[in-house]
Amino acid sequence: MFLATEGESLKGQQLPMEMVVTNRYANIRKGPGTGYNLVATLYRGDRLRAERKFRNWLRVLIPEGRIGWVREDLIGPYDPDDRPLTDEEADSLKNLIDSQIQIISELGDSSTAAFNLIRSREQARDSLMALLGLSEIPDLDSVAAEADTVEQVPEEAAAALPYEEQESVLSAVESFTGRSAFSPYLGVLIFDGEAAAAAGFSAAKNFTREFAYKVEVSFSRLNPPEPGMVEGGVDRTFITGGLTYSYKPGELAVPYLELGSGIAYTQAGDFSDTALDLVFGAGCRLYVTSDLSLDFGYRGHAVMSQGNDLLHLVHLGGGFHLPMLARPFEARAGGKFYLAPYVGYQMFSPRFSLNGTAVSGMRLGYNWTDNLSLEISGSYLPVELNEGFAERGMDAAEAAAQVLYFPWKHSSGIFLLAGGGTLLFPDEGRPPSGTDRYSFFHYGAGVNLALVPGFLVRGELAHQIYQDVARLVPPDYSVSAASALRLSVGLDFSF
Repeated sequence: MFLATEGESLKGQQLPMEMVVTNRYANIRKGPGTGYNLVATLYRGDRLRAERKFRNWLRVLIPEGRIGWVREDLIGPYDPDDRPLTDEEADSLKNLIDSQIQIISELGDSSTAAFNLIRSREQARDSLMALLGLSEIPDLDSVAAEADTVEQVPEEAAAALPYEEQESVLSAVESFTGRSAFSPYLGVLIFDGEAAAAAGFSAAKNFTREFAYKVEVSFSRLNPPEPGMVEGGVDRTFITGGLTYSYKPGELAVPYLELGSGIAYTQAGDFSDTALDLVFGAGCRLYVTSDLSLDFGYRGHAVMSQGNDLLHLVHLGGGFHLPMLARPFEARAGGKFYLAPYVGYQMFSPRFSLNGTAVSGMRLGYNWTDNLSLEISGSYLPVELNEGFAERGMDAAEAAAQVLYFPWKHSSGIFLLAGGGTLLFPDEGRPPSGTDRYSFFHYGAGVNLALVPGFLVRGELAHQIYQDVARLVPPDYSVSAASALRLSVGLDFSF
């Protein structure tokens, strides 16, 4: 047992005395040396009572009632008014100081802004006084007295003042330069004394306030073939581009003219033809809000082929005027995955014995570079197979892959596509060499329309070409290839 002489002091203090841990932590041992076993570990701010001293070690009583030895330099006298801060208290104090510094900085910025505002108003006042030739601001009472002597303008004269035309609310929204619009529509296509239902969509982008570029895709079908009939029916697809001119954009009703050209694809029975299409038309947009409008009009298609047909399209649709084909596409830069559910309609060539059908599915895509995207997709098609004068329902599936090419990078929103896939049926086709899968390749074009970053509306038109399809047509109608057109719209979610 080690004893200290009575009266021996510790830094001028008498033992026993109340102490506190001043180091980050202190090990309490069974004897005065680091070779003794550990009794406990105390941390900064923990209190203990020193009773005796041996060299640089103190015999202490810790709160649990145990006795041990601790190095003298790890503890100090306890002073209730001057105790060391714990780590938590030090961090809290630092955060408080930082917040006060931030408040002081913001007050300084506000004071500077207020001073600049006052100085600018004083400069404006001085400039106005110099313009009026005044050396000081006149007294308000004298100005009021002079105003009483001025002859008042009769109400009749005031009413006769010329009316100043005001711009509409839409005119104040934006200049319309750079605006884009996506417009789906339904209509009636009239040709050769017949009428056919038509549908389509367009994408336009203003390069001035009145003029805009426009790309449009539409499809119509006249007299669909009856079950069991291979011949018959006329399918027409138009892919065009051109210019539109809007008269007084910004008003609630905006008339417009359009002029353009493109291609017209006609499929009738086993005959198909692709010809030059010249487009002209007019219409009007009625704005419900600055971003939504009702669109109706007339469009003429002069098809430059044998016979030079003139087709008339009367349409009614809506317009979604949103900041698309712009910066939101930066969310689709290289290295981004996206998921794209879609729905559409697929029209099979009469050389198939399949009827046209709705289609729905899901695409998974990856933006490989700024110009290229890769996609895989799975689709469901509830088709019907014509067998004689009867129809047999078959739920088909389609698996495909394709490459999307953006000529002006993803920021343009316009893309070309090419790829291939397989159409799968649950049952085999007609004997003797029936099959349940039919390979195809396809190509087409489309446009992405951005709503918010990472969320796009997408429309596309694809032409599919099938090889070795003899088992999908009636036994007496042998062909080596057939085709189909697909018009679809969907959404893209980036992640």
